[in-house]
Amino acid sequence: MKKYFFLLVALVTLASQPATTAAQQLAKPVYMQVFYAGTGWLAGQPLLHYSPAFRGKTQELVQEDSTRFASPGALLFNESAPGTVYQGTMVSVTSSKGTLVPDGKGKMRPQTPADIKKDQQAEKAQFSRSLNLLNARATLAFNTLTNSLNEAAADGWEVVQVAAMGNEGGLVYLLRRR
Repeated sequence: MKKYFFLLVALVTLASQPATTAAQQLAKPVYMQVFYAGTGWLAGQPLLHYSPAFRGKTQELVQEDSTRFASPGALLFNESAPGTVYQGTMVSVTSSKGTLVPDGKGKMRPQTPADIKKDQQAEKAQFSRSLNLLNARATLAFNTLTNSLNEAAADGWEVVQVAAMGNEGGLVYLLRRR
């Protein structure tokens, strides 16, 4: 009698499961990983990698146009923009008698407060340019990532997990589609 009771309870439990739950359990989920290199990605290198391929692509290469000189090396080594021409090779010289700067005629002259102010303004402008380029590069990276995740969501993918990767702000997105 007890055997029949437990058998009856098991049958009622199985029969009471909604059909959608059973269908979900039958359909195996498919997973995709999206690797995001972060805002410090190297110029000319892919920003995103897909595994497996997404819409026939395994990576996303971003064209940087005006922000290409904001790559870490360009800012670190103070590379100039294309077409910049420098006249002369003299730089300021500091000694115990003071600082001498080029006078534009090939000779050196003592540095004036106006020269110091001009140098400070040039440094401030370079710093502002660098920050603006880094900001433009970060915006480009974020927009590319956002567009990619929105396209994946439109195709039925959902983000189920995000993990950090490396130390440059890289992320790995795990997406699932049923």
